[in-house]
Amino acid sequence: LRFSKGRFLKVIFSVPLLTLCYMLRLVILLFVLIMASNGFCYSITGKVNMEGNWQPQIFLATINKLDDYYDAKAEAIINTAAIDASGNFTLQGDNLPQEPRYYRLYLIKEEHSEFNACLFVGGEEHNFVHVILDNSTELELTADTTTYAPFGDYSLVGDANNLSMKHLNTLVYPSYHFYEIKFPSELQFSQDKLNRDLIHFADTCQSTLAALAALNNTDIDEYFMVFNEDYKAFAERLSKAYPNHTYTKDYYRKLRYFTPDGYDDALLWKIVSAVLAIICMALGLVIINGMRSVNTQEPKTASPTLTPQEEKIFRLILDGKSNKEIAADLYVELSTVKTHINKLYSKIGVGSRKELFAKYQ
Repeated sequence: LRFSKGRFLKVIFSVPLLTLCYMLRLVILLFVLIMASNGFCYSITGKVNMEGNWQPQIFLATINKLDDYYDAKAEAIINTAAIDASGNFTLQGDNLPQEPRYYRLYLIKEEHSEFNACLFVGGEEHNFVHVILDNSTELELTADTTTYAPFGDYSLVGDANNLSMKHLNTLVYPSYHFYEIKFPSELQFSQDKLNRDLIHFADTCQSTLAALAALNNTDIDEYFMVFNEDYKAFAERLSKAYPNHTYTKDYYRKLRYFTPDGYDDALLWKIVSAVLAIICMALGLVIINGMRSVNTQEPKTASPTLTPQEEKIFRLILDGKSNKEIAADLYVELSTVKTHINKLYSKIGVGSRKELFAKYQ
């Protein structure tokens, strides 16, 4: 067709203006939909090792509270994907909360279901990694092929938050070898080093959420008085970066528990705690004296320096429970039970279950 410039303009302007407006609106709508589908959908692709009797399925679980960091619960699962024969998988979705949070990627054994899934810490069976996600996150994980663990020292392509989490993962998980160390002093030295490394990581890490994950991996029960200034300083950093985040509220709740004189109604809490402690001690003495007058047999009790969790584990051991049964009863990881057992053995002066039974039964 041959058109002069004048005839071309005449054809263009012969199209009704209303039709042009509708066409423009349609183009804008399509552009918005395309941008939305590309920008508000998380995507996790990767390749895992399938040696070791793992189910060909990968799970994505949310971590709603800091205390749930190592809890495997069926109700926390938000997405699953099939793993092909080569170990490849793809997880996608757009239903995450607006704020970035921790999530766990993990595999489970063939003999388990999602309702009794276990997290294995360390060694060839280590079956999970932690990541930080929101609806715009794109990650690519590739397993370390030099190990039989599903992930191992995996490689990662992703954002700064998850690169920091990958660094933290390689710092935390190899350290769990010290749970198998038999000597209490060596165990304590290993724990001290790990906690110093985690505090240093949190202090130097650019990602606030990865730094929070590092502090959440410390034994705050044991080390708060040693590193209390570091814990308190981080609270200010966290509140500036994520003032309304659910993890920020959790972190401040922890600090209030360990330092009631430093936050909120501190003085009142301190007075009430002291009064309650005195009342409990008085009632305890009355009950103990009453029991002694009725029965001269000494009840099963451990060293008064045991923590409440160690005391529970002590009594479960005397009841004949195995480590796995204790972990199931207390809803904690097997590695956590082993750590508590090593500590209570050291405190009460025994080196094995046999010695403990001989001393208390």
